[in-house]
Amino acid sequence: MTVKQKIINKSDNLFRTYGLRGVTMDNISNELGMSKKTIYKYFQDKESIATESINFYFSGIITEISRLKNTCKNSIEFSIKLSKFFRSTINDINPLYVKDVKKYYPTLDNIIKEYKNKIFLKGIAENIQRGKKEGFIREEVNEIILSKLRIEEMEIAFDQDLFPYQNYDFRKVQLEFFDHFMRGILTEKGLEEYIKLKS
Repeated sequence: MTVKQKIINKSDNLFRTYGLRGVTMDNISNELGMSKKTIYKYFQDKESIATESINFYFSGIITEISRLKNTCKNSIEFSIKLSKFFRSTINDINPLYVKDVKKYYPTLDNIIKEYKNKIFLKGIAENIQRGKKEGFIREEVNEIILSKLRIEEMEIAFDQDLFPYQNYDFRKVQLEFFDHFMRGILTEKGLEEYIKLKS
């Protein structure tokens, strides 16, 4: 692992644990046992590190989506496994991280939105089309509208006004939304397959 990658990995972990505003360059330096001077050789500031950590996170999601497309036997298995993978990647995310990005780092928020449109919107819409061909998803479902709804559901689970982390486990909120979404788009045949695969 290169020095640059070590900085990205450690910083990403700190950002997810304490939020972006809760982490300073001194924190990153101390955690790495590395001088700030060395860090500044690779990165201009904390936001540039956060940008690279976001790129790193989404490159992993792109890789996993590609793998699941090639290995899942049908659209429902793909949906379940992708949802499970997504929840595993957010296990260590403090909701403050999401709040900080949205409120104080508009450039980072835009990068995330671009990735979501490029990855999730396209991926969910294509999977809905696949599910229609398999007879698992209702023909009248509009894949673009429902894909956008699904992305918004993932966002809403992190909303601290609606689901404050002191009262809600956002992973359980995500799971509840996913189950509701799936049951809303499936045919009877699809629902049988979903219940079978989910168990």
